[in-house]
Amino acid sequence: MATRRLLLLSCVLALSISAQWALAAEDTQANAAAEPALGAVGDFAIQDLDGHTVSQKHYRGCRAVVLFFLGTECPVSNGYAPTMSELQRRYAKQGVIVEGVYSDPSVTRKAAREHAKEYSLSFPVLVDPEQVLARQAGITITPEAVVLAPDGKVLYRGRIDNRYSREGKRRLEATRHDLDAAVSAVLAGQRPPMASAPAFGCPLPKRRTAAPE
Repeated sequence: MATRRLLLLSCVLALSISAQWALAAEDTQANAAAEPALGAVGDFAIQDLDGHTVSQKHYRGCRAVVLFFLGTECPVSNGYAPTMSELQRRYAKQGVIVEGVYSDPSVTRKAAREHAKEYSLSFPVLVDPEQVLARQAGITITPEAVVLAPDGKVLYRGRIDNRYSREGKRRLEATRHDLDAAVSAVLAGQRPPMASAPAFGCPLPKRRTAAPE
């Protein structure tokens, strides 16, 4: 009888473990299926600070593209300025194009130039008042980073690191560097460990019917 009870108990435990594994596998598959496709940035035509038109063709021949979507009045975005410039200097040595994008309809080229100078941004910046690039990249927050393949496919979108939680709690030091991990993976010919990570910052202002002069 004791042996039979032990056998029954073993079977129950085995079935329980198998069920837990099955549920875990289902959760993993569900999460993977639920993760939205990040899409791609098609051709666009927006201006840099000198009024020159920049399009997606500009990225041909590079290894990857990093776009930082900026907010002139956003303290979180401004606080990340040194980090963004540091990353640009490092990525540039690896064949990565880094640009900043102002997608606030109220930010003119003059205002963008003054802001970039004030915060010592080391990378070129683009002005996207009609939010053409922001919409294609799926941007809703500043600051938010996007990693693109040279053909415009969005490989990563989200926070730079986890310095801020989703609720806005600030750490003294970041413990996860999501953007850096994504770029490193792309340069190694791999998929980013995470396709997206929620960013914390300021909501992207709504687009106006007409861009400012």
